[in-house]
Amino acid sequence: MTARPLVAAPAPKDPAPLRNEKYRRAVASLPCAHCGIAGYSQHAHENDGKAKGQKLDDRRAMPLCSVRPGIEGCHVAFDQYRLVPGGRAAHIELGRAMAAQTRQLLNTMGLWPARIPQLPPTRPHD
Repeated sequence: MTARPLVAAPAPKDPAPLRNEKYRRAVASLPCAHCGIAGYSQHAHENDGKAKGQKLDDRRAMPLCSVRPGIEGCHVAFDQYRLVPGGRAAHIELGRAMAAQTRQLLNTMGLWPARIPQLPPTRPHD
């Protein structure tokens, strides 16, 4: 009897991150998830799992305020890990929580764009 060589099955690929302008605009229409100011928000991705030059799925984002005269804005501070004390772990946890809250808010307010699937829950706070 001849032993068959073991062949590893290819690992399943993660689906490509969703990119959708309507979703990004819906997120940016909300007040800043950190400071609450309205009218200056931008769609800001979480930073957990993000590689240099690579954005995450658009659904893993929250509205954060932009730079304006005399004010740095929460988006810049978030991207530079300075928005909250407690180091990287606190920052990652805050990003996850704000993104989950944003998804919930878009659904509650009826702003979730048609034909955009919900993000499957795979992490805490989803």
